[in-house]
Amino acid sequence: LPDNLTSWRATVRAITKNTEVGQGTNIIIARKNLLVRTETPRFFREGDTLLIATNIHNYLNEKKKVKVAFKSKNVKLISSSLGKKDEILVKENDEARVDWEIVVEKSRGEAEIYIEALTNEESDAMQVSVPILPYGVKQIVALNAIVQENTSEENIAFTIPKDVDLHSAEISFSLSPTLAGTMLKSVDDLVAYPYGCVEQTMSRFLPAIIVANTFKELKIPLKEKTTKELPDVIKKGLKRLYSFQHGDGGWGWWQNDQTHPYMTAYVVYGLSLAKLAGYEINEEVFQRGKENLLQQLKTVKKEEQTTIAFMFYSLVTADIKDFKDAKSLLDEISKKESNSYTLALLASVYQKLGNKENEKKIFEQLMNNINENEKFAYWGGKQWHYRWEDDKIQCTAFALKYLLSTDAKFPVIPKIVSWLLRQQKGYSWNSTQQTASVLFALTDYLKITKELEPDYTVAVLLNDEKIAEKQFNTKNIFEENEKLSFGVDKLKRLSNGENKISIIKSGKGTLYFSGYNRYFAKPENVAKQNSFTVEKEFYKLAQFKGESGIIYKKEKIARPLKSGDDVFVKLTVKANEEGLQYFMLEDQFPSGFEIVKDEEHYNIDGEDQYQGNFIRRGKIKPWRWNYASKEIRDEKIAFFVTYPQKEMEFTYIIKAQIPGTYSWLPAEASLMYYPEVNGLSGNYELGIGN
Repeated sequence: LPDNLTSWRATVRAITKNTEVGQGTNIIIARKNLLVRTETPRFFREGDTLLIATNIHNYLNEKKKVKVAFKSKNVKLISSSLGKKDEILVKENDEARVDWEIVVEKSRGEAEIYIEALTNEESDAMQVSVPILPYGVKQIVALNAIVQENTSEENIAFTIPKDVDLHSAEISFSLSPTLAGTMLKSVDDLVAYPYGCVEQTMSRFLPAIIVANTFKELKIPLKEKTTKELPDVIKKGLKRLYSFQHGDGGWGWWQNDQTHPYMTAYVVYGLSLAKLAGYEINEEVFQRGKENLLQQLKTVKKEEQTTIAFMFYSLVTADIKDFKDAKSLLDEISKKESNSYTLALLASVYQKLGNKENEKKIFEQLMNNINENEKFAYWGGKQWHYRWEDDKIQCTAFALKYLLSTDAKFPVIPKIVSWLLRQQKGYSWNSTQQTASVLFALTDYLKITKELEPDYTVAVLLNDEKIAEKQFNTKNIFEENEKLSFGVDKLKRLSNGENKISIIKSGKGTLYFSGYNRYFAKPENVAKQNSFTVEKEFYKLAQFKGESGIIYKKEKIARPLKSGDDVFVKLTVKANEEGLQYFMLEDQFPSGFEIVKDEEHYNIDGEDQYQGNFIRRGKIKPWRWNYASKEIRDEKIAFFVTYPQKEMEFTYIIKAQIPGTYSWLPAEASLMYYPEVNGLSGNYELGIGN
């Protein structure tokens, strides 16, 4: 039997040629007379000290001396309740407990814990692996470079602060002789993104469809894994989008928020491209989405010019050219002074409508706005507004896509591509939204490039020590180039302070270097941003009997908690800027605690949002939360708000479980698409007594 102590059921059914049928079922139980159980948290945090309890069950008919052993990797045993002994007496049909006090020394990887119990008759052992998370706030420094045809060397300087534990640092990069290889790594990053709102669901699989179809058209082989997994990624993505459609036919940022004109337009645009690429889509969902988008054109705010332009762009991509009553709105915004993003979209709309006169006027305005020098060209936005409508990367990507559809020989096009590639943050761009927009444009550019004849050797050095070397030529140009990742154990010269990566190319061809340096800075040393002010309060919940049941009262935590205690967490966020969009708040749990998922049953004194059951005294209470969505992971909780208010409050409850002393990282507020707009709370320590 498999190594699983449980009940097993075997069912046999039989039928003869004369249609005589029969059935039999037998149930067996897999059990052990001596077994070991141990409980660990879902994760360990670097520097934490905790107690691992092991229970030894003796179902034999006599008491047994049990020899107990504890072995571990990446955690250190401090003490044991056995003291210097290695044996414990367990009575027949009874159990005994052994406690192991450990400290988490490493800052990454996995801890392995092995416990065995031996007797003269039977024995048992178990091994568990627990992920180790660093104590620190993740910092990512982009390491990107393009070594051009006529260049032999590029250098990238980066700094690791003095207080950072180098064991938490990692350098990761990929080398590619073509733009195609760089694009594939970006697609991989999109698919691996941790959250799944409407935009990210679409931005995960849609670029994969476009890139895969372009590669097929150009006869560029895709790696086997991509070919195998892509249909499943697309199927799951479409299913999720269908389930997120609102009752009115539109989409919001998440499933339960208000319908949003941009999100609806983005989904309709994506479904159109998926259909054009040959994938089967749900026509009823698609039709309802298009009808809703046309309807929203009647109510959208006229000052939202970029949103309106994208709505029309989405409709013409879906082959809708009769805008009915909204036709006057298109002509109206095209006559107004607009930002470059709006102009790029309008030029594409008029191109698809065949209105050459208006297209020419818009095109001239667009080209007048370009920023160009000897190496680069791009369109600027009001980036400090931190809204997608003012995003210069997305703006430049859509402008490039338009130019490529007009005349692929525009001399400025290579400069635009170079600028976009320079904006990479590791393997992708600043957000899923930016990455998807750039990939849509680069797939069009890929069709006209001539990067198929490289012949060179490249060496990568860290602080003058060679860490990688690769040769590229026509024979291996399409071979899969894996991401190379190095920790301090393989990087002898990686140091706190200044570091330098040198990329040395010998031969003809262009090299694309994409990567990042990731490390975890101590929370107390991370510069506090002033975009958001974040405060974290937490209280022990004490139970009292009230008239209608149990009432919880908040108490300051003055001593270590006990296993089973509830902790009420309140996060208050103040936005120090106006007009922000797509807000996200993440709070890492302390190890040794579990999130309480049925918090709606809690009646907490002084907390209006916690007044017992959702249905109370025969009345259904209204939706009480101010967020669009909430996601719970093993190690953290995340809240999402489409339009953040000046001041917001978020709460949750965790339950103390495993004795120990645990660090609690700061809660981080940020904009999902502009993570540099952020703010941190303080960091704390919580203890659970034995």
